[in-house]
Amino acid sequence: MKILHTADLHLGAALNTKLSPEKIRERRVELFTTFENMAAHADIHGARLFIIAGDLFDTRRLTVRDVERVIHVIASHPETDFLYLPGNHEKNTLLESGRELPENLKIFGKNWTYFTYGNLTVAGRSELSADMFGTLSVIPSQKTVVVLHGAVGDKSDGVTVGLRDARELGIDYIALGHYHSYGAYEVDEGCTAVYSGTPEGRGFDECGTKGYVIVDTDGARTLHRFYPIAKRTVQLVSVDISYLSTQGEIQDAVEERLRGIPSADIVRAVITGRRAQDLFPDGERIEARYRDRFYYFEIKDESRTEINPEAYKYDKSLKGEFIRLCISDTELSDEDREKIIRAGVSALLGEDIEI
Repeated sequence: MKILHTADLHLGAALNTKLSPEKIRERRVELFTTFENMAAHADIHGARLFIIAGDLFDTRRLTVRDVERVIHVIASHPETDFLYLPGNHEKNTLLESGRELPENLKIFGKNWTYFTYGNLTVAGRSELSADMFGTLSVIPSQKTVVVLHGAVGDKSDGVTVGLRDARELGIDYIALGHYHSYGAYEVDEGCTAVYSGTPEGRGFDECGTKGYVIVDTDGARTLHRFYPIAKRTVQLVSVDISYLSTQGEIQDAVEERLRGIPSADIVRAVITGRRAQDLFPDGERIEARYRDRFYYFEIKDESRTEINPEAYKYDKSLKGEFIRLCISDTELSDEDREKIIRAGVSALLGEDIEI
């Protein structure tokens, strides 16, 4: 049997980013659209089951429209059973919504809940505990898929899925939610624990390719494969400007790192490295250049001034005196010293000062 495994959709998320209000509304709709697309992909793959391993919603405060959207998607695919594990974000809010739920929506309870399909048993529970794998029923003649939501570790507790506890129990696959990037962990010779990750990155803490996992239980060993689906990828690009000497060279370095990134993506370029004392990246100019090239673009300057005290030891200029004074002040943190030197040198050069 084939199963689509997803988690951490966080539908209805507030999306507290620097996107415009219009794009925030657009992104929230796109998250629901990706859920719809995954349901369609399940049909294409011939997946009989659609596992949601927690955090379908972002909050317990669901709007009627959000609930109805999810119910509509599930009801539109009656040949697929949606096995839903409530996560730590939404708890049992869907059950408590008062809405009539589709027959093909199956919800795991706090303790082990079992759904059987021929020679396959799917077991899940929304609450973790230290002894949970000791109470799991596994039938040797059955394939067993376990659904849990939490961080992985060696030993289980109220927040951790202990992979060592799951060894040699006859489990074939553990469908996990909680981590927002795809990851696979070998539990024992016949079992893999997998995070599908979130299908859509929402912020710069969720960068990289996002998608879902297709699980195939038909062979001697249960196999899985990751499939990208996100409409937009969140990209965090590092641009090292060490050894560069002009604004033009910085612009060229940024252009080189951004080359090939799709215009639909959400991009942050981070300027890094040690630079010359008089060279400050022109963030406003770089943002203006790429603002309309990507769905969203921002620049973040984390570069630092390369200061050689010996070079200013005998410099009698005002700049030399200023830099020597900053270097000698032992009460300044490196970060504060950097900000003060940047502001001071910019003022001496007649440039705008950013505080």
